[in-house]
Amino acid sequence: MLRIVPQQIILLAAVLALVSGLSARAQAPIVDEPGYTPKLTFDVATIRLAPPPDANFHVSVSSPPHSSRFEATNLPIKALLQIAYGFDAPVVGAPDWATNTFYDIQARSDEATDAWLAKLTDNEVRLEKRNAIRVLLTERLGLKTHLETRNSAIYNLVVAKGGVKMQAVPAPPPPANGEAPPPPPPANVQAHGSQHGLEFVGSNSPVRAITGALSSMVEAPVVDKTGLTGTYNYTLQFGREWSAHDPDSWPSIFTAVQEQLGLKLEGVHEPVPNLVIDHITKPTEN
Repeated sequence: MLRIVPQQIILLAAVLALVSGLSARAQAPIVDEPGYTPKLTFDVATIRLAPPPDANFHVSVSSPPHSSRFEATNLPIKALLQIAYGFDAPVVGAPDWATNTFYDIQARSDEATDAWLAKLTDNEVRLEKRNAIRVLLTERLGLKTHLETRNSAIYNLVVAKGGVKMQAVPAPPPPANGEAPPPPPPANVQAHGSQHGLEFVGSNSPVRAITGALSSMVEAPVVDKTGLTGTYNYTLQFGREWSAHDPDSWPSIFTAVQEQLGLKLEGVHEPVPNLVIDHITKPTEN
C-alpha cells in the first residue's frame, strides 16, 4: 500500500488547484488590478474534518469557472492558504496541523452571484474567488497574516542544454469565418503514486502550471525564466521520501526535470515576500 505523506497531499492539491479555474484557466496567473476591489464571499460554507486516510485516499479540488462554487476533499489548510495567497510566497509560521490534518470543504454563493460572475473577465473571476477564500480563512480560522520580505531560497526554471523535451501542443487553426479563435483547452495534470515515486502526466499545460506544481514540490518559489509561451504535454517521474530505498526509484525532482522535460531548476537566494502566519486556529465544523 502506498504510504500517504502530507507533502504528497499538498503537492496533489497544488496541481489540482492550478487546473481548477483559480489560476490556470485562460492559462494566466492571477493579476492584481489597481482600482478593482473584489467583493465575493461565500453565502454557505462547511469545513469538516476528513475521514482518516485509507487505501482509497484521494484529493480533489473543484472550482468551476464563472461559478461561486468551491469544493475540496482531503485538503490540508496549508494547501488552502497557497490557493488563496499564491504559490510564489513561502508560507512561514503555519502550525503542524495545517500540513498534516485533512479537511473536506464545500462553499458557494447563490445563483444571482453566479450570474454576476459570468459577466466578469477571467482575471476578475480569479480575483473574486481568491477573495472569497481569504474571507473564509479569516472568519472561520481567525487567520491573521502579513507579508515580510526575507532572503529566501528560490529556483529559476530555465531551458536546459539540449532544449525542451516536452511535446508542444499546436495552436488550433483560426476559424474560417473570421471569428475569434476558440479558447485553448484547459490544462490538466494527473498525479499517480507508486513504489518508485510520483508520476505527473500533464496535457495542455502552460509553463505557469508547471512552475506552480514544482514550487509546491520543492517547497520554494519557482520563477519561470524559460521564455516559453506555448502549452505542452509531458510526463514527469521522480522519486519521493517513500521510494528512497527502492532500487528502482525514479530520479530526484531536479534530475527528472532536466532529463525528462529539458528544463532546469537553478537555485538562488533572493529577497522575496514571505506569507507570515501571525494567528490561525483549527476550523470549527460550522
